[in-house]
Amino acid sequence: MNAAFFLRLRTRFIRRYYASGVGPFREIQRKINAQESPYNEPPPFFDPEYGEPEFLEEWIEADEAAQVVGQSAVSLLSDSLKLYFKALEQELEFLLSAEGKATAKKEGFLAAYRAALGEVLETDWTNCPVRFDVIEQIVLARNRAQHGEHLSIGARHDPKTLTKHRDLIFATEGELRMWLDEGADPDTWLAPRLDITEASLGAAITEVEKLADWIEERITDVRARRYGRDQKDP
Repeated sequence: MNAAFFLRLRTRFIRRYYASGVGPFREIQRKINAQESPYNEPPPFFDPEYGEPEFLEEWIEADEAAQVVGQSAVSLLSDSLKLYFKALEQELEFLLSAEGKATAKKEGFLAAYRAALGEVLETDWTNCPVRFDVIEQIVLARNRAQHGEHLSIGARHDPKTLTKHRDLIFATEGELRMWLDEGADPDTWLAPRLDITEASLGAAITEVEKLADWIEERITDVRARRYGRDQKDP
């Protein structure tokens, strides 16, 4: 089984899924901004004295819907990464130890598999070009999207994420800069929102694929070492 091959099938699907799912909602926003039909006439009961732009509610609703698509795409990506690690257990014939399972429960599956694969691949990851901070944020974003704390559609980054990461990949530049300028308090109620775009999702997918490619390059060496040991065994 080639775990990297099947992971790429899933990441390609996630890219297409996001683009197809978010398209109609971004088109609504575009039409509202351009005042194209059916958004070229004021809505019924619209009162300009309130100072709100026309079709503001529809624009916000479309943006929230696009974010829901993004959240589901990130969740798929996080789950794909976890399934990839599980597939590597079979491909490389290893299992998480009791200590590894404890690490997974306390620190998450990424930390557990990174430690386990470090032993199998005989690496300390120092020469790995992957941005693990981005990969960690994939998992954290998935958890935040799946385990909300209030009824509103949107989600904000939680203190755990904000304590560990200052360079947030899933946040608007303006909200991130404002949060940093105001002291970067991880417990603030005005934490940056979880904001997923085609660019940020694509960057996250790239890091996952880069990790799989890096591991794939070393699997041959693992097998060669094992074959050499087997040959030497009486």
